[in-house]
Amino acid sequence: MYRKWLLSACLFITAVGVFSQEKMQEKHDFVYKTVAGHNIMATAYLPESNGKLPVLIYFHGGGFMFGNRVQGLEETLKEKLLAAGIAVVSADYRLAPETKLEEILRDASDAVRWVKTYGNRKFNIDTNRIAVAGGSAGGYLALSTGLDPQFTPNAIVVVSSPTEFSTTGIQTGNLRLLQHIKKDSVVSHGDYGSRMDLWRYLGKNGLALYEIFGFDPVKEPRKLERYLLTHRIKSGYPPTLIVHAKNDHLVKFDEAKAFYSFLQEKEIPSKLYAVENGHSSDLINRYPDAVDAIIAFLTSL
Repeated sequence: MYRKWLLSACLFITAVGVFSQEKMQEKHDFVYKTVAGHNIMATAYLPESNGKLPVLIYFHGGGFMFGNRVQGLEETLKEKLLAAGIAVVSADYRLAPETKLEEILRDASDAVRWVKTYGNRKFNIDTNRIAVAGGSAGGYLALSTGLDPQFTPNAIVVVSSPTEFSTTGIQTGNLRLLQHIKKDSVVSHGDYGSRMDLWRYLGKNGLALYEIFGFDPVKEPRKLERYLLTHRIKSGYPPTLIVHAKNDHLVKFDEAKAFYSFLQEKEIPSKLYAVENGHSSDLINRYPDAVDAIIAFLTSL
């Protein structure tokens, strides 16, 4: 009898815990944009609150070619933000090579535009407290949203983000190899496995930058200039937190330091939070204190 009662009690406690967790958080999938009949999705995670919610819009990494809003948002980051009373919107965006960077940047801007326009009515979001963040390639997208004069976010956080594109030491590969690649018309929720294989293939054969930009940046470097953030950032750019590893194997720490120095020279409020190792999601999982630094930065504004 006692064991039966104990089992019932455990089941009740478990049910209460699940109910409490669901009560504390809400999850909403929504379409923020449609292109050529293809819906581009985002997911809003909302903490329990009686007031308007500050929000962090997050863009996943993946070399602009792979990843999605579900697998690309680290659970540690999401849960700590929600516990701090900050809503999270994780957004997909169109992926290269089917879509070139010019249009991918437009998706990032349109995601912010949607939240600014509809966030209050749909999710009780405070549209005066919108931060944008991203890891790796997603960090570059987050930084680019600060260039939109009409829908500028209030703050930007980047983790392991590239800030420039250099062609030094790069030679464009044989373009005829592209004939063997099967492409979809629009992709915005990429499967990690097959899309990562594509990214690796293009990188190995010197074709990744060509397929991201839609032109050969080695032969046409002037076209590349419009994608260099330091050429376009002016005073009034949002406060920015840069989180980066000193031993990042994909984006050198020197790039993060140079960008931080650039922001300082422009008198743009900025911070550089350095850790030892890791890139993007790996960094977040290794260093929970980096997430704490992100929350401290956002709540201090």
